[in-house]
Amino acid sequence: MYNLNRSKTKDIDLNQKILAAVYQAESSEDFDTAEEILSKAIKQQISPEHTALYLGELALISLVRKRYDRVLDICRNLLSSASEIEAQHPSLYLNLHACQEIAAFLQTGNDVADVPFRGHALKFAISGHNSELEVQHIRHKLYEPEEIELILKHMGEDDIVLDLGANVGNHAIALAAVRPRATIHVFEPIKKTCELLRRNIALNALTNIDASNLDIAVDAEDGVLNMVQRINLASSREAKEGIGPAIPKRALRALWPERVDFIKMDVEGAELRIIKSVLDLIKRDGTKIILECYKSTAKQDFADLEALGLEQIDCIERSAVFNVLVQPK
Repeated sequence: MYNLNRSKTKDIDLNQKILAAVYQAESSEDFDTAEEILSKAIKQQISPEHTALYLGELALISLVRKRYDRVLDICRNLLSSASEIEAQHPSLYLNLHACQEIAAFLQTGNDVADVPFRGHALKFAISGHNSELEVQHIRHKLYEPEEIELILKHMGEDDIVLDLGANVGNHAIALAAVRPRATIHVFEPIKKTCELLRRNIALNALTNIDASNLDIAVDAEDGVLNMVQRINLASSREAKEGIGPAIPKRALRALWPERVDFIKMDVEGAELRIIKSVLDLIKRDGTKIILECYKSTAKQDFADLEALGLEQIDCIERSAVFNVLVQPK
Protein backbone atom coordinates (compact mmCIF):
# COMPACT_ATOMS: atom_id res chain seq x y z
CA MET A 1 0.00 0.00 0.00
CA TYR A 2 1.32 3.45 -0.96
CA ASN A 3 1.15 6.43 1.35
CA LEU A 4 1.32 9.49 -0.93
CA ASN A 5 3.02 12.33 0.93
CA ARG A 6 4.12 15.67 -0.45
CA SER A 7 7.63 15.68 -1.92
CA LYS A 8 10.49 17.83 -0.79
CA THR A 9 11.99 20.37 -3.20
CA LYS A 10 15.16 18.34 -3.76
CA ASP A 11 13.07 15.28 -4.59
CA ILE A 12 11.14 17.27 -7.20
CA ASP A 13 14.37 18.24 -8.99
CA LEU A 14 15.57 14.63 -9.03
CA ASN A 15 12.14 13.45 -10.19
CA GLN A 16 12.20 15.90 -13.12
CA LYS A 17 15.60 14.57 -14.22
CA ILE A 18 14.42 10.97 -13.97
CA LEU A 19 11.24 11.59 -15.95
CA ALA A 20 13.10 13.62 -18.60
CA ALA A 21 15.42 10.65 -19.15
CA VAL A 22 12.45 8.25 -19.28
CA TYR A 23 10.57 10.40 -21.80
CA GLN A 24 13.66 10.71 -23.98
CA ALA A 25 14.02 6.91 -24.03
CA GLU A 26 10.31 6.49 -24.80
CA SER A 27 10.58 9.00 -27.65
CA SER A 28 13.20 6.82 -29.35
CA GLU A 29 11.22 3.65 -28.45
CA ASP A 30 14.09 2.43 -26.26
CA PHE A 31 11.74 0.83 -23.77
CA ASP A 32 14.45 -1.32 -22.17
CA THR A 33 16.29 1.84 -21.10
CA ALA A 34 13.09 3.51 -19.93
CA GLU A 35 12.25 0.47 -17.78
CA GLU A 36 15.77 0.34 -16.39
CA ILE A 37 15.63 4.02 -15.34
CA LEU A 38 12.23 3.55 -13.70
CA SER A 39 13.29 0.36 -11.90
CA LYS A 40 16.35 2.07 -10.45
CA ALA A 41 14.27 5.07 -9.40
CA ILE A 42 11.75 2.80 -7.65
CA LYS A 43 14.57 1.10 -5.74
CA GLN A 44 15.92 4.49 -4.67
CA GLN A 45 12.60 5.17 -2.91
CA ILE A 46 12.88 8.92 -3.45
CA SER A 47 9.43 9.27 -1.92
CA PRO A 48 6.27 7.14 -1.77
CA GLU A 49 4.58 9.67 -4.08
CA HIS A 50 7.24 9.40 -6.77
CA THR A 51 7.38 5.62 -6.45
CA ALA A 52 3.68 5.53 -7.34
CA LEU A 53 4.26 7.80 -10.36
CA TYR A 54 7.14 5.64 -11.61
CA LEU A 55 5.09 2.47 -11.22
CA GLY A 56 2.29 4.13 -13.17
CA GLU A 57 4.68 4.91 -16.02
CA LEU A 58 6.02 1.36 -15.84
CA ALA A 59 2.45 0.09 -16.25
CA LEU A 60 2.10 2.13 -19.47
CA ILE A 61 5.33 0.72 -20.88
CA SER A 62 4.33 -2.83 -19.92
CA LEU A 63 0.96 -2.30 -21.61
CA VAL A 64 2.44 -1.48 -25.04
CA ARG A 65 4.96 -4.33 -24.61
CA LYS A 66 2.03 -6.73 -24.12
CA ARG A 67 3.01 -7.71 -20.58
CA TYR A 68 -0.57 -7.71 -19.41
CA ASP A 69 -0.14 -9.69 -16.18
CA ARG A 70 2.47 -7.19 -15.03
CA VAL A 71 0.16 -4.27 -15.87
CA LEU A 72 -2.67 -5.80 -13.87
CA ASP A 73 -0.41 -6.49 -10.87
CA ILE A 74 0.92 -2.91 -10.82
CA CYS A 75 -2.55 -1.42 -11.15
CA ARG A 76 -4.05 -3.64 -8.44
CA ASN A 77 -1.25 -2.77 -6.00
CA LEU A 78 -1.42 0.96 -6.63
CA LEU A 79 -5.20 1.11 -6.57
CA SER A 80 -5.23 -0.49 -3.13
CA SER A 81 -4.57 3.12 -2.04
CA ALA A 82 -7.11 4.46 -4.50
CA SER A 83 -8.52 7.24 -2.32
CA GLU A 84 -5.09 8.78 -1.69
CA ILE A 85 -4.05 8.52 -5.35
CA GLU A 86 -7.36 9.95 -6.57
CA ALA A 87 -7.05 12.92 -4.19
CA GLN A 88 -3.42 13.82 -4.93
CA HIS A 89 -2.95 12.52 -8.50
CA PRO A 90 -6.33 12.29 -10.26
CA SER A 91 -4.71 11.84 -13.69
CA LEU A 92 -2.65 8.89 -12.39
CA TYR A 93 -5.78 7.41 -10.82
CA LEU A 94 -7.72 7.59 -14.10
CA ASN A 95 -4.75 6.27 -16.07
CA LEU A 96 -4.37 3.25 -13.80
CA HIS A 97 -8.02 2.32 -14.25
CA ALA A 98 -7.65 2.78 -18.02
CA CYS A 99 -4.51 0.61 -18.13
CA GLN A 100 -6.28 -2.07 -16.11
CA GLU A 101 -9.28 -2.17 -18.45
CA ILE A 102 -7.19 -2.08 -21.62
CA ALA A 103 -4.84 -4.85 -20.40
CA ALA A 104 -7.82 -7.07 -19.53
CA PHE A 105 -9.36 -6.37 -22.97
CA LEU A 106 -6.15 -7.11 -24.91
CA GLN A 107 -5.47 -10.21 -22.83
CA THR A 108 -8.48 -11.82 -24.51
CA GLY A 109 -6.69 -11.65 -27.88
CA ASN A 110 -8.97 -8.99 -29.32
CA ASP A 111 -7.50 -5.64 -30.39
CA VAL A 112 -10.51 -3.98 -32.05
CA ALA A 113 -13.33 -2.27 -30.13
CA ASP A 114 -16.86 -1.78 -31.45
CA VAL A 115 -18.39 1.65 -30.91
CA PRO A 116 -22.02 2.26 -31.94
CA PHE A 117 -22.81 5.82 -32.99
CA ARG A 118 -25.95 7.15 -34.68
CA GLY A 119 -26.78 3.81 -36.24
CA HIS A 120 -23.20 3.12 -37.39
CA ALA A 121 -21.03 0.28 -36.05
CA LEU A 122 -17.64 2.00 -35.78
CA LYS A 123 -14.43 0.10 -35.13
CA PHE A 124 -11.24 1.30 -33.45
CA ALA A 125 -7.90 -0.43 -32.96
CA ILE A 126 -6.75 -0.85 -29.35
CA SER A 127 -2.99 -0.60 -28.95
CA GLY A 128 -2.33 0.46 -25.36
CA HIS A 129 -0.61 3.58 -26.69
CA ASN A 130 -3.50 5.97 -26.00
CA SER A 131 -5.12 4.92 -22.74
CA GLU A 132 -7.38 7.93 -22.09
CA LEU A 133 -9.01 7.60 -25.51
CA GLU A 134 -8.86 3.82 -25.99
CA VAL A 135 -10.54 3.06 -22.68
CA GLN A 136 -13.62 4.91 -23.98
CA HIS A 137 -13.58 2.79 -27.14
CA ILE A 138 -13.48 -0.50 -25.21
CA ARG A 139 -16.41 0.85 -23.18
CA HIS A 140 -18.21 1.18 -26.57
CA LYS A 141 -18.15 4.99 -26.43
CA LEU A 142 -16.57 7.73 -28.49
CA TYR A 143 -14.04 10.03 -26.88
CA GLU A 144 -15.45 13.57 -26.37
CA PRO A 145 -18.87 12.73 -27.88
CA GLU A 146 -20.27 16.16 -26.92
CA GLU A 147 -17.75 17.89 -29.20
CA ILE A 148 -18.56 15.53 -32.07
CA GLU A 149 -22.28 16.23 -31.66
CA LEU A 150 -21.58 19.97 -31.62
CA ILE A 151 -19.64 19.69 -34.89
CA LEU A 152 -22.40 17.64 -36.53
CA LYS A 153 -24.98 20.20 -35.40
CA HIS A 154 -23.23 22.89 -37.46
CA MET A 155 -21.71 20.75 -40.25
CA GLY A 156 -23.31 20.51 -43.68
CA GLU A 157 -23.90 17.30 -45.64
CA ASP A 158 -21.28 18.15 -48.28
CA ASP A 159 -18.78 20.06 -46.15
CA ILE A 160 -15.03 19.96 -46.64
CA VAL A 161 -13.51 19.56 -43.19
CA LEU A 162 -9.93 19.86 -41.91
CA ASP A 163 -9.15 17.84 -38.78
CA LEU A 164 -5.93 19.39 -37.47
CA GLY A 165 -4.59 17.04 -34.81
CA ALA A 166 -6.74 14.07 -35.78
CA ASN A 167 -5.11 11.66 -33.31
CA VAL A 168 -6.31 8.11 -34.15
CA GLY A 169 -9.42 9.36 -35.95
CA ASN A 170 -12.00 9.33 -33.15
CA HIS A 171 -13.67 12.51 -34.44
CA ALA A 172 -12.91 12.11 -38.16
CA ILE A 173 -14.30 8.58 -38.39
CA ALA A 174 -17.52 9.51 -36.59
CA LEU A 175 -17.99 12.58 -38.83
CA ALA A 176 -17.20 10.67 -42.03
CA ALA A 177 -19.63 7.88 -41.15
CA VAL A 178 -22.52 10.23 -40.34
CA ARG A 179 -21.80 12.62 -43.26
CA PRO A 180 -20.86 10.27 -46.14
CA ARG A 181 -20.94 13.06 -48.75
CA ALA A 182 -18.53 15.23 -46.76
CA THR A 183 -14.75 15.07 -47.18
CA ILE A 184 -12.58 14.96 -44.07
CA HIS A 185 -8.89 15.86 -44.47
CA VAL A 186 -6.90 14.51 -41.52
CA PHE A 187 -3.57 15.88 -40.29
CA GLU A 188 -1.44 14.29 -37.56
CA PRO A 189 2.32 14.58 -36.89
CA ILE A 190 3.10 11.58 -34.63
CA LYS A 191 4.24 8.48 -36.51
CA LYS A 192 2.66 5.83 -34.26
CA THR A 193 -0.60 7.78 -34.08
CA CYS A 194 -0.65 7.98 -37.89
CA GLU A 195 -0.26 4.20 -38.12
CA LEU A 196 -3.28 3.74 -35.85
CA LEU A 197 -5.27 6.38 -37.74
CA ARG A 198 -4.65 4.62 -41.07
CA ARG A 199 -5.71 1.31 -39.55
CA ASN A 200 -8.90 2.81 -38.13
CA ILE A 201 -9.83 4.32 -41.50
CA ALA A 202 -9.32 0.90 -43.10
CA LEU A 203 -11.30 -0.90 -40.36
CA ASN A 204 -14.28 1.33 -41.11
CA ALA A 205 -13.89 1.15 -44.92
CA LEU A 206 -14.31 4.93 -45.20
CA THR A 207 -13.53 6.48 -48.57
CA ASN A 208 -14.36 10.08 -47.66
CA ILE A 209 -11.34 10.59 -45.38
CA ASP A 210 -8.26 12.04 -47.09
CA ALA A 211 -5.16 10.83 -45.23
CA SER A 212 -2.60 12.11 -47.74
CA ASN A 213 -1.16 14.68 -45.32
CA LEU A 214 -0.17 12.52 -42.36
CA ASP A 215 3.27 12.49 -40.69
CA ILE A 216 3.48 16.28 -40.86
CA ALA A 217 2.71 19.08 -38.44
CA VAL A 218 0.51 21.97 -39.55
CA ASP A 219 1.52 25.51 -38.59
CA ALA A 220 1.53 29.08 -39.86
CA GLU A 221 4.69 28.52 -41.88
CA ASP A 222 7.00 25.73 -43.03
CA GLY A 223 9.66 24.47 -40.65
CA VAL A 224 10.57 21.61 -38.35
CA LEU A 225 8.84 20.45 -35.18
CA ASN A 226 10.69 18.48 -32.51
CA MET A 227 8.49 16.34 -30.29
CA VAL A 228 8.97 14.20 -27.23
CA GLN A 229 6.80 11.23 -28.17
CA ARG A 230 5.54 9.68 -24.95
CA ILE A 231 4.56 6.06 -24.48
CA ASN A 232 1.05 7.44 -23.98
CA LEU A 233 0.72 9.22 -27.32
CA ALA A 234 -1.76 11.83 -26.09
CA SER A 235 0.95 13.15 -23.73
CA SER A 236 3.45 13.84 -26.54
CA ARG A 237 4.59 17.46 -26.54
CA GLU A 238 6.70 19.89 -28.54
CA ALA A 239 10.34 19.80 -27.44
CA LYS A 240 13.49 21.86 -27.79
CA GLU A 241 15.59 21.45 -30.92
CA GLY A 242 17.61 18.24 -30.84
CA ILE A 243 15.18 16.43 -28.51
CA GLY A 244 12.89 13.86 -30.06
CA PRO A 245 12.35 13.19 -33.77
CA ALA A 246 12.26 16.15 -36.19
CA ILE A 247 8.88 16.32 -37.94
CA PRO A 248 8.29 18.48 -41.05
CA LYS A 249 5.98 21.45 -40.54
CA ARG A 250 3.83 22.69 -43.40
CA ALA A 251 2.04 26.00 -43.66
CA LEU A 252 -1.73 25.48 -43.64
CA ARG A 253 -2.09 27.94 -46.52
CA ALA A 254 -0.18 25.56 -48.80
CA LEU A 255 -2.48 22.66 -47.82
CA TRP A 256 -5.79 24.53 -48.16
CA PRO A 257 -8.14 22.72 -50.62
CA GLU A 258 -10.52 24.51 -53.02
CA ARG A 259 -12.63 25.55 -50.04
CA VAL A 260 -12.88 24.74 -46.34
CA ASP A 261 -16.23 24.72 -44.57
CA PHE A 262 -15.15 23.51 -41.15
CA ILE A 263 -11.90 23.13 -39.13
CA LYS A 264 -11.45 21.12 -35.97
CA MET A 265 -8.25 22.34 -34.29
CA ASP A 266 -6.22 20.53 -31.63
CA VAL A 267 -2.70 21.82 -32.23
CA GLU A 268 -1.23 22.29 -28.76
CA GLY A 269 -1.49 26.04 -28.44
CA ALA A 270 -0.76 27.02 -32.06
CA GLU A 271 -4.43 27.70 -32.84
CA LEU A 272 -4.39 31.50 -32.95
CA ARG A 273 -1.13 31.63 -34.87
CA ILE A 274 -2.49 29.28 -37.52
CA ILE A 275 -5.83 31.10 -37.75
CA LYS A 276 -4.07 34.43 -38.32
CA SER A 277 -2.00 32.90 -41.15
CA VAL A 278 -5.11 31.94 -43.16
CA LEU A 279 -7.61 34.51 -41.90
CA ASP A 280 -8.30 35.80 -45.40
CA LEU A 281 -9.19 32.26 -46.58
CA ILE A 282 -11.37 31.67 -43.52
CA LYS A 283 -13.31 34.86 -44.24
CA ARG A 284 -13.55 34.08 -47.96
CA ASP A 285 -14.96 30.57 -47.33
CA GLY A 286 -17.01 31.42 -44.24
CA THR A 287 -15.16 28.64 -42.42
CA LYS A 288 -16.45 27.50 -39.03
CA ILE A 289 -13.75 26.58 -36.50
CA ILE A 290 -13.97 24.57 -33.30
CA LEU A 291 -11.10 24.79 -30.83
CA GLU A 292 -10.32 24.35 -27.15
CA CYS A 293 -9.79 27.32 -24.84
CA TYR A 294 -8.48 26.59 -21.36
CA LYS A 295 -10.56 28.25 -18.66
CA SER A 296 -7.44 29.87 -17.21
CA THR A 297 -6.87 31.83 -20.44
CA ALA A 298 -10.40 31.82 -21.89
CA LYS A 299 -11.10 35.52 -21.37
CA GLN A 300 -8.02 36.54 -23.37
CA ASP A 301 -8.60 33.83 -25.99
CA PHE A 302 -12.18 35.00 -26.55
CA ALA A 303 -10.95 38.59 -26.90
CA ASP A 304 -8.26 37.52 -29.41
CA LEU A 305 -10.81 35.64 -31.52
CA GLU A 306 -13.16 38.63 -31.43
CA ALA A 307 -10.32 40.93 -32.53
CA LEU A 308 -9.75 38.68 -35.55
CA GLY A 309 -13.37 39.17 -36.62
CA LEU A 310 -14.55 35.75 -35.46
CA GLU A 311 -17.81 35.48 -33.54
CA GLN A 312 -18.74 32.73 -31.13
CA ILE A 313 -21.78 30.77 -32.27
CA ASP A 314 -21.73 27.83 -29.86
CA CYS A 315 -19.80 26.54 -26.87
CA ILE A 316 -19.49 23.53 -24.56
CA GLU A 317 -18.11 23.89 -21.06
CA ARG A 318 -16.00 21.00 -19.79
CA SER A 319 -13.98 20.53 -16.59
CA ALA A 320 -10.90 22.56 -17.59
CA VAL A 321 -11.72 23.88 -21.07
CA PHE A 322 -14.36 25.38 -23.32
CA ASN A 323 -14.96 23.84 -26.76
CA VAL A 324 -15.67 27.03 -28.68
CA LEU A 325 -17.22 27.22 -32.15
CA VAL A 326 -16.54 30.44 -34.09
CA GLN A 327 -17.15 31.77 -37.61
CA PRO A 328 -16.37 35.00 -39.49
CA LYS A 329 -18.72 37.88 -38.69
